[in-house]
Amino acid sequence: MSLNYEILAPAGGMESLYAAVRCGADAVYVGGKSFSARANADNFTDEEMKQAAEYCHLHGVKLFRAMNTVIFDSETEDFFRAVIYSAEIGVDGLIIQDTGAAALARAAVSEMPLHASTQMTIHTPCGAMEAAKLGFCRVVAARELSLREIRRICDTGIEIEAFVHGAQCMSVSGQCYMSAVIGSRSANRGQCVQACRLPFSAVDGSTDGDRYDLSLKDMSYVERVKELLNAGVFSLKIEGRMKRAEYTAAAVTALKDSILGDRELPDDMKRLRAVFSRSGFTDGYLSGRINRDMFGFRRKEDVESAKDVLPQLSQLYRNEAGIGKIHFLCTLKAGEKSRLDFSVNGISGSVFGAEVQRAVTRPTTAEDVIKCLSKLGGTAYKFGEADTDIEDNAMLPISALNALRRSAVEYIDREIISGNTPIYSISRNMPSVRERSDAVTESPAIWVICRNAALVPCVAGTSAEKIIIPLDEFERLDFEGGYDRFAVMPPAFTFDEGRMTDRLMNIYKKGCRQLWCENIAHIRIAEDIGMATLGSPRLNAANSYACDEYGKMGIMSLCVSAELRAGQIRALKSPIPIGIYAYGRMPLMLTVNCPIKAQAGCRHCTGAVTDRTGRKFPVRCCGEYTELLNCDFLDVLDRLEDFGKIDFALVDLTEEISEAQAAMLAKGCDVRTELPHGERYTKGLYYRGII
Repeated sequence: MSLNYEILAPAGGMESLYAAVRCGADAVYVGGKSFSARANADNFTDEEMKQAAEYCHLHGVKLFRAMNTVIFDSETEDFFRAVIYSAEIGVDGLIIQDTGAAALARAAVSEMPLHASTQMTIHTPCGAMEAAKLGFCRVVAARELSLREIRRICDTGIEIEAFVHGAQCMSVSGQCYMSAVIGSRSANRGQCVQACRLPFSAVDGSTDGDRYDLSLKDMSYVERVKELLNAGVFSLKIEGRMKRAEYTAAAVTALKDSILGDRELPDDMKRLRAVFSRSGFTDGYLSGRINRDMFGFRRKEDVESAKDVLPQLSQLYRNEAGIGKIHFLCTLKAGEKSRLDFSVNGISGSVFGAEVQRAVTRPTTAEDVIKCLSKLGGTAYKFGEADTDIEDNAMLPISALNALRRSAVEYIDREIISGNTPIYSISRNMPSVRERSDAVTESPAIWVICRNAALVPCVAGTSAEKIIIPLDEFERLDFEGGYDRFAVMPPAFTFDEGRMTDRLMNIYKKGCRQLWCENIAHIRIAEDIGMATLGSPRLNAANSYACDEYGKMGIMSLCVSAELRAGQIRALKSPIPIGIYAYGRMPLMLTVNCPIKAQAGCRHCTGAVTDRTGRKFPVRCCGEYTELLNCDFLDVLDRLEDFGKIDFALVDLTEEISEAQAAMLAKGCDVRTELPHGERYTKGLYYRGII
């Protein structure tokens, strides 16, 4: 079977870019100094980005730019200009998370290929198809998928990029708010402090620093890449823009060897583990073996093992990658300009140099010319052959011959780069965003997430405008008052989208006509079923363009990102009603590998993980995934006026809430004195913001 694929390598700086290209990567992805989800990598200045594009295109390699952070309204003009600059220097595609950012990119450069970042949490066929509808030509699939689930997404026909080696977070990408809530450094903004790599215990409720129950080993599917290719994956992605060039060289080389079978793969894997690992590697998600074996952390011996392999790995990319052999014809005639004709890989041309003199002492010989022309070290070319047409007594200084050779190489470089650089049509007119003319002036309505069906009667007896119920609970619900105010919340992550859709259709038949959308796949499912759509804060809408875009996608009302400051929310423009997450234990992580199940087993569930300070973070079981909740309650019900003309305030009733408290909260009342002793409150990020 002939395999069509791309090896996609990371580069946090120019040395890593050289390593990727020289070791045989087909494409490289980099970040600029802004809008990169790896803000702590070296990243590229505008001039370095231009150099990177030229270097990649010289070698027939594509360059993708990661602009995969959520953006704020204050940054939209800079983002728009950055997209235009990327087009001007010939970047081959943009990796984007934010739907508003994607809309800006399409407006600036309509032909620019857009790749849906893994931060968009796309893990099902409907998610991939909705991304295609948004204008994305490629989807970076979630890391948590098995081979069977990856194949299902590939069957949609959209180009799929899958991570095959590198770090994997405990949380599903795009659904982690722990770093933001704990330290104001948002993973959705490229500033993650990797809190999950710190000591946490899921076993005994305390930690002395020797348990790392939220830290996963790095993934490695290097030995199984042919299975991925046969499943339909096109782009094999290596994680690691913050890692050194030797790591990139090792990973690209190992992937090539695995696909082509050129060398012994065990040796490659040994080097890969030595250059960087966390107690080894795992293929747990791909294999469907989600268990304790997937956990690991960086040990002293892992760090020390790198020193022995770095010198040999640096040799892999020491020399320039060869493009082809140049054939020359040098013509030297006294009184005329020197001329050098050349050809390589179908490119031919001529350059002219200094005027040829008559020899006073020693004329220039064919041997002199060939010796100069063969000095191609440091270039991407090798010397093929050289013919000469030298008039008797013609003389050209060696320095002029060298200049002639350099001019020829520069000419060839320009031709190859030009041939591999895309040309785009650019619009410099920023699009406007739609805005409602009927924004509310009174107090916002109360929307309630009722996670326990038993609380529904007391909540329904209040004036709460919407009552949102998880699918599992809705299926158990028998409510006689009608479902006009109700919305069903599907699982935020599922491995069986077809079965989930069938269950939602039954809810629709039951009388519920509204779907709470936790990811973009749900928008498509709702459209197919005929349900109205409400947008969850998990959609990470952080700017006016995102609000506008979700409105175009059919979202009727949208709960904006809880990572925004109150002032930023107040300034948002939106064509659809918007609201905020106002009360509850904010979910900090969505994880497919439950830390408690992995470490202790469900029979010994502690219900929480504990950090090194003794703080307990509740863990909510959601069937196919779990949610790690904040240790403190978020409550801004007493400050709703600070958010401007929002339409609703979302109240999230967690399991410990009583019926009396639920009824009070559904009315927007302060119940702090009613909660269990010792519970703490926070205003979240609404006043301190994120970096």
